[in-house]
Amino acid sequence: MSRMACEGSSLRENRMKHKIFDLKRGTLLALLFVALVAGCGVPAPGGETPARPSTEEQAIVQPAATFTPYPTYTPYPTHTPYPTHTPYPTDVPLSTATPAVEPTAMPTGVPTEASTAVPDGSQALPAPASAPVTSGAVDVHLERIPDTDPGPPFTILVDTIRIQEDGKYKVTGWVRNDGSETYEGVGVHGSFLDKAGMGHGPVDVYSPCPFLEPGAACPFSLEIYSRDYVAYHLHPLGQPVVYRQPAPIVPSGLAVFNDGVGNVRITGTASNGNAFVVRDPTIAGALVDASGRIVSVGSTFVLGDVAPGASVSFDVRIKYAPYSTYKLYAQATRD
Repeated sequence: MSRMACEGSSLRENRMKHKIFDLKRGTLLALLFVALVAGCGVPAPGGETPARPSTEEQAIVQPAATFTPYPTYTPYPTHTPYPTHTPYPTDVPLSTATPAVEPTAMPTGVPTEASTAVPDGSQALPAPASAPVTSGAVDVHLERIPDTDPGPPFTILVDTIRIQEDGKYKVTGWVRNDGSETYEGVGVHGSFLDKAGMGHGPVDVYSPCPFLEPGAACPFSLEIYSRDYVAYHLHPLGQPVVYRQPAPIVPSGLAVFNDGVGNVRITGTASNGNAFVVRDPTIAGALVDASGRIVSVGSTFVLGDVAPGASVSFDVRIKYAPYSTYKLYAQATRD
């Protein structure tokens, strides 16, 4: 009896253990199911779907981006100024024309120093004995239209009007200052009229003399393309000097020769005989025929200062035309 009671008790205990095991296993399965449903977003039986964190909440939990600073600024290299200009020494003037040459031996018949003073202040010198006497230029006559426009107190004296070998008309002459003031920028404003009544020009040319003092005269030369002209008009140009003043400079050691390419060249030196420094000497030359008329004009100037007692070389080129004498004009600016 007791054995049977013991076996019954053991059987009950085994059944109870199986029930507890089954209960635990069911609970575990239920928990696993709930976890699986929550992970897939499906509502768990008997409950609500667990809320997923919002975008803002997700952003909050996102780690903040680290700040990457911009690269440090590298400044541009500092400006290196250009080197300052070193002026040329004042005792070595520069020529803007052709390089000056040393005077050569004078041709036969041309004195080196002797000259004849003329009223306009130039030096009249005879031409070399070898000077040519022929040219293809032809003298023509045109009616001169009177100038009634107001202008500087100048008189324009016309010496020649010629048709050159290249067909251009060439007018040469003098500009004379009949006023009481010294003028600069002296020139001639020319215009022409053909047979059909058509006007041509104007053509402006300037005298090679930097200054025109009262009573002085300076040559001019004006060219214009070929037409069948019958008349012409000339008007003076110039203005009184304000700041600059003229100063004389003396040419010497002269040599005159033909350069073989259609020019008459006059070389020499210009000396400053003043007690003060002068600047930018200008030397002009005019070829004059046997009747005293200007037939061609040329000039050169030398940039720079010339000290008292010093001199500079010059080389004037004048387009060839038949001539018997020539004149030189030498002027500078007072420092």
